[in-house]
Amino acid sequence: MSIKSLQLDFTVRKYRELCLAITSSNYTPLTFREYLLPAHAGQKIVILRHDVDRKPLNALAIAKLENELGIKATYYFRAYDDMFVPSIIEKIKSFGHEIGYHYEVLSKANGDHVKAIKMFDSDLKKFRQDFEVNTISMHGSPLSKYNNLDIWNLYDYRNYGIIGEAYLSAGPGISYISDTGRSWSQKWKYRDIVPNNGPDMGVRTTDDLIRLIDQDTVPGLYLLTHPERWSFTIPGWTTNYLNDLMMNIGKKMIMRLRKNRGYRLPDINSNKTAKQDEIR
Repeated sequence: MSIKSLQLDFTVRKYRELCLAITSSNYTPLTFREYLLPAHAGQKIVILRHDVDRKPLNALAIAKLENELGIKATYYFRAYDDMFVPSIIEKIKSFGHEIGYHYEVLSKANGDHVKAIKMFDSDLKKFRQDFEVNTISMHGSPLSKYNNLDIWNLYDYRNYGIIGEAYLSAGPGISYISDTGRSWSQKWKYRDIVPNNGPDMGVRTTDDLIRLIDQDTVPGLYLLTHPERWSFTIPGWTTNYLNDLMMNIGKKMIMRLRKNRGYRLPDINSNKTAKQDEIR
């Protein structure tokens, strides 16, 4: 049985339907870098962002699909060797997409901020050997007790030539909707949260999201997908479904264990208590 014969969510076929809804709407698709620029003020926009956690070839397929439909998006790659594949990233860049760094240094450094910022600096230089990097996105690392955004409590990413962070730089007036947890709802979002997010739009499936776009009532949308979640085949879809199911169970347990621990997003405009020259 082919994927085309079933009306399954989180397939490449369904993602194509989403892209077609965007291109036929009044929304202007933007990369995250473009969103940070003032040129699109007053327009209805949809920011398209992809966090490439695994399977960079899936990201390439999604990037090619978007290119065929005249869409540009932002692709954030992790620094691991099996994720950071320059030949694949170069091809995605050639389609006009933005390339960024998907960092997870504080969780990798077990909460050691000095070690983490050194890793951030080293990884960023690695990316910039081949690619222009203007924006970054934290990796949620849900199994770690350390939130990677917390590194900006002590440091300022702007001192590294970065103009925006995918969570911290998202301003008011947009509704953030992501496929984290294999659902567009906020139910399984542990750290996948932006400040100033709009109200819950009631989106649970990709068809719901397509209807929301068709209704043309929301001034700004910010969509995050993980390309490895969107399947080409029934076996691939089944594997992804089971993986997401197990991950959601794990997240639910972690959220219960940590429900009494409050978290405040970093204020990058406040005075930093660590010196930037610690990494020199």
